[in-house]
Amino acid sequence: MRFVKVSKKILVMLVLVVSFPVTSFAAGTQADQQLLDFSSVWQAALKQTPEMLLARARIGEAEAAVATAQGNILPRLNASYMGSATDNPLNVFGMKLTQGEATFNDFGAVQFNPSDPASLYIAPRNLNSPDWYDNYQSILKLQIPVYNGGKVREQVNQAKAYLATARHGDEMARQQLMLKVLKAYEGVRAANAFISVADKSVAAAQAYATLTDKLFARGVVSYNDQLRARLNLDSVRLRRSVALTNFDKACDGLRILAGFTDNIPMAVAGPVSIALPEESVVQLQKQMENGNPGLLALRNREEAAKAEVRIAQADYLPRFNIVLSQEWNAPNPQLGGNSASMIAGILSWDLFDFGVRKGNVAQARQRALQQTAERRRAANGLRLQLNAAWRDAHLAAESIKVRELAIIQAEEAERLERLRYEQGVSTMTELLLIQTQLDKARSDLIMARYQELMQRAGLLLALGQLTPAMVSEQP
Repeated sequence: MRFVKVSKKILVMLVLVVSFPVTSFAAGTQADQQLLDFSSVWQAALKQTPEMLLARARIGEAEAAVATAQGNILPRLNASYMGSATDNPLNVFGMKLTQGEATFNDFGAVQFNPSDPASLYIAPRNLNSPDWYDNYQSILKLQIPVYNGGKVREQVNQAKAYLATARHGDEMARQQLMLKVLKAYEGVRAANAFISVADKSVAAAQAYATLTDKLFARGVVSYNDQLRARLNLDSVRLRRSVALTNFDKACDGLRILAGFTDNIPMAVAGPVSIALPEESVVQLQKQMENGNPGLLALRNREEAAKAEVRIAQADYLPRFNIVLSQEWNAPNPQLGGNSASMIAGILSWDLFDFGVRKGNVAQARQRALQQTAERRRAANGLRLQLNAAWRDAHLAAESIKVRELAIIQAEEAERLERLRYEQGVSTMTELLLIQTQLDKARSDLIMARYQELMQRAGLLLALGQLTPAMVSEQP
């Protein structure tokens, strides 16, 4: 039962990933394979992963928002062209005036008789009941914003804060992608490493089966030992098949992340390493507060929320704009005609709105408070993550030394137990138990190396320093 439980643990550990000397077990020859180094995988993933495409789109959107906000500061020129027709007396007379086409006859001069005082009371038909009349109007209007209570300026500040948020978000997405690439790249290497462990197990199991057959023929061991040796050989062959399957899965994950096709077998090049920061935890916490892009993005969102409060408060202040207008009116479809100019200063001030502005300011303040709380919560979480990663990284380095000594001890124990079995003073069960312990020690070393690499990567991610410059490729 103990043998079965330990074997199940090894099967679970075979799915873990870690840096280990590369050996290709994919289908096809070495010449047919696609050999990838870490830099090529990283560059490929950077170009096509959905997270990076989304981050770049957010930056583009934020840049457009800044341009829009800045455009609201500048004057706005509007051109329009309108054709209209009416028989409304007031509008007809106004059209003629703007066209410079008004005449005395429009007042009914033909119907007026100077010698007859009663003609003063005649309603002129041309003035009261005109025929349909056309007007074609071309207008150029320049609106100059002079003062708006600082609302437009704060809108620009808010847009810039969101742009900084998007850029920090892009950097955070890059570093998170770096962690994914590390896991996928080292995952393929780890699968090879576990296959190496399985190969050694198969070789040992084959040797045990051969030895047991010889000892059984000489009457040294029982038939039960012979059956157990054969069962062990089949079991470790099954574990090797599991390791090969895990290798294929690891390759699939790397291909999808980097956007590679599935029709070419591939292998990865040398391992990567990440240096452990030498500063104390307190110093690293200060670096995190000033350098973590996720935390900086939340700070920018907080600044954008505070700008929104000032935008809402600006509605309490008056607004003043200057309008310059030039128009042309003509009775026929054409550009130009009789021109007229206008300049106006427009002062507007909302004096009372039944609490609408007050409610908007209150809502903006609460949203700013939520952003502050979110930033503080994220800072506390990152601080805890940083502390844990720093301690786990140091612990993983110590664990590697212990696992390396454990392998040496297990190999020596296996050698001695095999000698005892050959001499007939031990059983196959005891020998297989020692071999299982050796397999476990080898797997534990792989897992310890993986944990050290990932803990160091997690530490740099919390610091906001997980960049290509911090990842060293080994030949």
